Amino acid sequence: MGNVNIALSGYTGNVVERMVRFGYAKTKTEAVRLALYHFDQSHKITDEEVFGKLAGKILEGVDSGRIKTRKFGVRELG
Repeated sequence: MGNVNIALSGYTGNVVERMVRFGYAKTKTEAVRLALYHFDQSHKITDEEVFGKLAGKILEGVDSGRIKTRKFGVRELG
């Protein structure tokens, strides 16, 4: 897969900025990846096996401490 440069403004730009600001993602790139992942999970447009492997890699990163997580309060999620 190649690299893509995109400019986000307006609604989409605000969503990405807030995903980073509120700690859902560390970077804008990660925020876009999370949004695409969520879109696919909602619409089932790709192979589940691929995302199963990706989820496994993410969980390994969390377990090893390479990927940091934080607990969200109920007010942040609502």
